[in-house]
Amino acid sequence: MNERNQAVVLMLLSALSFSLMQAVVKLSATNIGTMEQVFCRNLISMAISFVLLQRSHLPLLGGRKYQPALLARSFFGFIGVVMLFYATAGARQADIAVLNRTSPVWVSLFALLILRERISKVQIPVILLCLAGAVAAMRPSFDSNTLPLVLALLTAVSSGLAYTMIAFCRGQVNPMTVIFHFSLFSTIAAGLLMIPSFVVPTPRDLMMLILIGIFGAGGQIGLTYAYQKAPVAEVSIYDYSGIIFSAILGYVLLDESLSLSTIVGAALITAGGLWSYCANRKQAGADW
Repeated sequence: MNERNQAVVLMLLSALSFSLMQAVVKLSATNIGTMEQVFCRNLISMAISFVLLQRSHLPLLGGRKYQPALLARSFFGFIGVVMLFYATAGARQADIAVLNRTSPVWVSLFALLILRERISKVQIPVILLCLAGAVAAMRPSFDSNTLPLVLALLTAVSSGLAYTMIAFCRGQVNPMTVIFHFSLFSTIAAGLLMIPSFVVPTPRDLMMLILIGIFGAGGQIGLTYAYQKAPVAEVSIYDYSGIIFSAILGYVLLDESLSLSTIVGAALITAGGLWSYCANRKQAGADW
């Protein structure tokens, strides 16, 4: 399996893990504060990346030359997670999912502006097809409160910039170093911000916090490695698979219906991903 194919698999696994994380965030939002959720989401990622870096004798924070990019990734990534958790707790998941899944559009735009990565002729219709599938799959009514919807859209913008910084460090900073840098920054920031409203979690709430951390770590690891194995504008398309995973998890865990429009949306998203995959394979001359 070449690196492009590996990036696709990693992004799909990342989308599944993040979808599981958001489902747990929604289930636990009534009992656990947002900053506690964000703190645990990053604490476990920090611990895992620290152990792996120490075992491999790799630097924890990366070289001085890449600190501006790493700090930008950590800052915008932290802001994006906080806004996403607030939005998840305060609005319909359909609305949040549609707005948050616009992140590949912002990734492609920032990759063009910052990394000078060219947007191919195929990627433009693929992005539009995937956006259409996202709208069809989640059937948004946009009747939620205005603030959570704004936060969800800003999450996509912030995440797009953060993911572009990951790609900027591709081949120069170890992926685990990128994860540790982000997790350390976010753990400290969330830890300080949660102090005024901290509540000792019950055993059930503690289990929810641990699951948020595990799924968040899995998603972060998969995403970071994916963006370092292939061009960011290509890989970001597969983040739309999270719509499919969210629809299934919503049906199973949150008692949300799985309608015909959801199936149609999933088909459009899958078609967009396969279109992009086949076009990239043909361009690179890769073997199956």
